[in-house]
Amino acid sequence: AVDTVDPELMGKTPIEAMDTIIETAGELGLKIMLDNHSRAADGYLNEGLWYTDGVSEEEWISDWEMMAQRYAGNDTVVAFDLNNEPHFEAGWGTGNESIDWNKAAERCAEAIHAINSDVLIVVEGVEAVNGEYYWWGGNLKGVRTAPISITHMDKLVYSAHEYGPEVYEQPWFTDASFPENMQAIWDEHFGFVMNENIGHVLIGEFGIRDASSNNGSMGVWFDSFLDYMSTDYSWTFWCLNPNSADTGGVLQDDWISTEQWKLDALAPYMSPMIP
Repeated sequence: AVDTVDPELMGKTPIEAMDTIIETAGELGLKIMLDNHSRAADGYLNEGLWYTDGVSEEEWISDWEMMAQRYAGNDTVVAFDLNNEPHFEAGWGTGNESIDWNKAAERCAEAIHAINSDVLIVVEGVEAVNGEYYWWGGNLKGVRTAPISITHMDKLVYSAHEYGPEVYEQPWFTDASFPENMQAIWDEHFGFVMNENIGHVLIGEFGIRDASSNNGSMGVWFDSFLDYMSTDYSWTFWCLNPNSADTGGVLQDDWISTEQWKLDALAPYMSPMIP
């Protein structure tokens, strides 16, 4: 296992380390989407909103403005995912500014684009819309009645996270009609955005550890979802690193060898490298 810090990053501040990673990614022809995963270190499980008692909305926006300035003109950094998996009390289109994630996303997007209008703005869904629950960050049903409206609409990307029964045994996985029932569920929560040309959807997280788990329903879900997305959706796979408790990674525990079966499954749906 890798238990030492890359010598190139020793002595650097976190932001300097990120600069080095972004520079190396650029040399490799990779593009980067920055994601605000939490305010407190590893606080994402507890943080339903984009602000906390310790970090205000103003500070959250200010941090994104700093990133917009720092990477302006850097064509490696192409997108900002404003907040990972809004959940718990996070709302969409409720009319309550303190919990309406859609309005906060608009405020943040405008502040970012005032500094750097090139960057894509990624807006995830929430957990619950009108009392109807789905995956954290996966529920875009609010877009139907309260779509995001920003100055640079060509830079807007909606995003949902989608998982199988390994992560949580949702009732739809044990329904008698599974997996045929999944298309309607996906259409309802995020697919309508694509189906009706309302906007573009990036599946920001989906992944798998073991296709045979949950009596084989995990692999069935995975194959069905890849078929559903086809080559229409953008996606980023969760995840590269092997130490995700939910899904494991594309890399094996030695952090070098790959889980080739995952890459083989994904290959038909991969986009070509950006020239």
